[in-house]
Amino acid sequence: MGGYVRASALAPIRACVEHAGGRIAPVLRAAALPPEILDRPDLVLPLADHYAVLEAAARETGRGAFGARMGAAARIGMLGPYGAQSLAAPTLGAAIARAGALLNAMMQTDTDLVLIRLRDGVKWSMVFHTRGGAGRYQNELLAIGYQLDLMRHFLGPGWRPACLHLRPSGAAPRAELERIFRAPVRIGEAVPGIAFDPRCLATLAPAGPETAEAAAAEPMPADALPTIRAAIRLELLSGRPGIDRVAARMGMSRRSLQRRLAAAGSSYGGLLGAELCREAGALLAAGGPVGEIADRLGYADPAHFTRAYRRWTGFAPREHRLLLAQKGNQPGAS
Repeated sequence: MGGYVRASALAPIRACVEHAGGRIAPVLRAAALPPEILDRPDLVLPLADHYAVLEAAARETGRGAFGARMGAAARIGMLGPYGAQSLAAPTLGAAIARAGALLNAMMQTDTDLVLIRLRDGVKWSMVFHTRGGAGRYQNELLAIGYQLDLMRHFLGPGWRPACLHLRPSGAAPRAELERIFRAPVRIGEAVPGIAFDPRCLATLAPAGPETAEAAAAEPMPADALPTIRAAIRLELLSGRPGIDRVAARMGMSRRSLQRRLAAAGSSYGGLLGAELCREAGALLAAGGPVGEIADRLGYADPAHFTRAYRRWTGFAPREHRLLLAQKGNQPGAS
């Protein structure tokens, strides 16, 4: 199915696009993503769509090295609990190991951080298993930026690696990349990464080992049903999704999606109903008119939505909203 990344990764892309004088709306349109996704950082986004956003952002800003510029400005602390836990390691070697161990659970699947031993040093690489063209190249540049920031947290802001290894691409000249990353660059490597002296791995954290762990994050989905639910939630931002839309979002045919659901003992109708119920409850709690909520969820007749909601919850929408309001007004309710 390909990998997934948290939708929160779109926030720094938006900031970088707007800083360069571009607009995020045409970037999202080019990647076939609804603008509402910017308000849902909790969703997970197919890695192929993330590549498409980065490729469109490079076109919108006219910068072939968009991923590098974004990576140079990014800080690993912006990545929430994942960044915080990586920075809390006692040594650089422990931080690199922790970043690799947590990556798939907290940030991005179908991707590995690996430390490769070279003849004259080591190379820290991020290996992407989801295929992609220009967007994947931009994501590799972005990853280099985050990795460099973690290393410079331990080694100092002026630290320079032996060399940055990058795959071939005509998107940006080497001199520009060297200027952005403040490091020597070698283009033409099959595996991108940061080559450096292995003695750096023993470097202590600048303020000594941290005693408290950062807050945990909800793991990324690792099996079929959570990833299918994530795709349905993503498509719900643009209206009620049919199975073909969700299958296309996941890069598979309707038949393949149905087989995966059957193997997991589920059905598309059951999953869609559960997600419609969840979304309807959130919209009701937010105070939206029942008619608008019904229309938003693809019901032509509010009465049909009311019957469905009663089937899901045992209450009509207005009854449920009243009960929730009464519960919230009880003494001690938060």
